[in-house]
Amino acid sequence: MVTGASSFVGCHLAAAFAGGGAEVAAIHSRELDAYDPIRRKRLEHAGTDTELVRLDIRDGDAAASFLRDFRPDIWIHHVGYTDNYTSPDFDWIGALDTTAQPLATLYEIFAETGTKVIVSGTDQEYGAASDVNREDDPCLPVTPYGLSKLSETLAARQLAARFSVPTRIARVYIPFGKMDNPKKLLPQVVEALAAGRKMDLSAGTQRRDFVGVADLCRGYLALANDMDRAAIDVFNIASGVPVSLRELLETLCKEMNADPALLNFGAMPMRPGEPPLSAASIDKAKRLLGFAPRPLGRALAEDLLA
Repeated sequence: MVTGASSFVGCHLAAAFAGGGAEVAAIHSRELDAYDPIRRKRLEHAGTDTELVRLDIRDGDAAASFLRDFRPDIWIHHVGYTDNYTSPDFDWIGALDTTAQPLATLYEIFAETGTKVIVSGTDQEYGAASDVNREDDPCLPVTPYGLSKLSETLAARQLAARFSVPTRIARVYIPFGKMDNPKKLLPQVVEALAAGRKMDLSAGTQRRDFVGVADLCRGYLALANDMDRAAIDVFNIASGVPVSLRELLETLCKEMNADPALLNFGAMPMRPGEPPLSAASIDKAKRLLGFAPRPLGRALAEDLLA
């Protein structure tokens, strides 16, 4: 079961698990015609080889009945609340109603049905860092969104221990690929370069950990096969190679055979509070999961441009 199937990552996860031979239910919470065009496109992609299921997991009785009927092997808790998630005014308490609160009911039923769980976390759980983040680093989120996701992670860990439900937390860094939010930077830059239009940018010195969505999905598939080793564990799912935003966009430009002069670096100020570094160590995922992301250029070509 993949919740949040109308999201960018969720639709790719549903398709990847189906492509790996699993029977997949891709879960969405609203009528299909209530979604905007990009979310409908994602659900079409998710539903190609899966069963689309409408279920609002905030309805505890409906969720319990659904789980008892289907008794899934794996539940991917990717449901999210991301309205205005980059803002300091993000409603992190409201987000918990969608992400963390339902877990109290779900875990009790998971124990009954023998279901194992993967919870989608975020790099923002760690907070500001002067070095790459490792899974045993303290989490001190500096954004409301990071606080909401850490609260979800802590709820899952506590409930997993209480009900003895094997659980993996996937701390996801910055994914890219087809069907991402068109208002995000990478889709905007791709559109501008394809049209031969100049794109005003910051200096691009901030270093980030970007991961192709196909690599991210391979990470989740590996997590699903790791449930017997330990009851509860956390993994960074990232490229493990921090690059500056400038390097990322210059690589993208090269893959598109576009004019690099279209990238107008320094024309815009850096966003207030923009951290200089957000990157992950994936040593643990390499060692225990055999996780091996592709080089950046190849991932951009295959996941974003193909």
